[in-house]
Amino acid sequence: MLFDYLREKRWIMISGKGGTGKTTTAAATAIKFAEEGCKTIVVSLDPAHSLSDSLMMEIGPSMKEVSGFRNRLYALEFNPNMLFMEEKEKIERALKEMGNLDEMMIPPEILELVGGGEVLPVEFAEGIGFIRLFEILKDSDFDKIIFDTAPTGHTLKLLELPDYLDSFLGKMIKIQLRLSSFFHTIKAFLRLEKGPDTAKQALEAFEKLKEIVNNLRQTIRNEKKTEFIVVTIPAIMSIYESMRLIGELDAYEIPNRFIVVNMVRIYKGECSFSNSLAKMHRRNLEEIRKAFPDKNIIVVPFFVQEIRGIDSLKRIINYLESFTIEKAFEAYEKGVCID
Repeated sequence: MLFDYLREKRWIMISGKGGTGKTTTAAATAIKFAEEGCKTIVVSLDPAHSLSDSLMMEIGPSMKEVSGFRNRLYALEFNPNMLFMEEKEKIERALKEMGNLDEMMIPPEILELVGGGEVLPVEFAEGIGFIRLFEILKDSDFDKIIFDTAPTGHTLKLLELPDYLDSFLGKMIKIQLRLSSFFHTIKAFLRLEKGPDTAKQALEAFEKLKEIVNNLRQTIRNEKKTEFIVVTIPAIMSIYESMRLIGELDAYEIPNRFIVVNMVRIYKGECSFSNSLAKMHRRNLEEIRKAFPDKNIIVVPFFVQEIRGIDSLKRIINYLESFTIEKAFEAYEKGVCID
């Protein structure tokens, strides 16, 4: 069911509240398609990277081939600063060339950006780094590109980035028109040597970013290419967070037809604690079904053993494949115990 739908997609983004099993879901999905012969990359965008732990291999900021999947499965724990610093340095040079910043009436967003991100939300810096990564992967030969995104708050900031960057670019253009020609005129009048036009370089860098942002917006809104999967757990706070995320995704017209509910206790036995937990999770599954009547809901049970390594992740694949919320309720009715 889930994988049948995803076979037509190239871009798969997986997000939700922290601790819901996004990385496990992303890694298992990547393994599934790699086993089918698709050249696949799974990218962790979460600053608290756990992809290495999930796959039980050291990954880091350089793309690594996953053992056992020759030329079919790769992993990357993305460091946004690596791709962001180049643009940041161009802006720094351009602003320094302009003179006394306090007298130039420079918009505060630019100064915050150059100041190292102490005031500017870090999610925007991560977002700029992400869209540079998107541009690289767009022209790659990967059949499937799967993102394990940051917790919901970061993801929502990422979705706001295009509007913010458009506004930011408008201010950059005004500064360039107001100041760049003035300084070049002064240089020409004084017969000084013309050095590299760093202001122009900065403007070109942001114009390129704007083009990439527009491509990104078109891609993530394209139902034929992209799917955004929301991951949650059977806990009220996580359900509310998922409602907020889905509302934002719908507002941005981003395709999101599936919800994965992880760590659902399906149990009937002698342990009173497990029986109580199973009853609570069943009630919360009912709440999830009521809250998202138009979504396809996939259930992954709670397992006694920690899900780490390829073999454990393959066990998750079996449930992601077709264990719908209806099948979960049938399991409760039959008194099935899944450990």
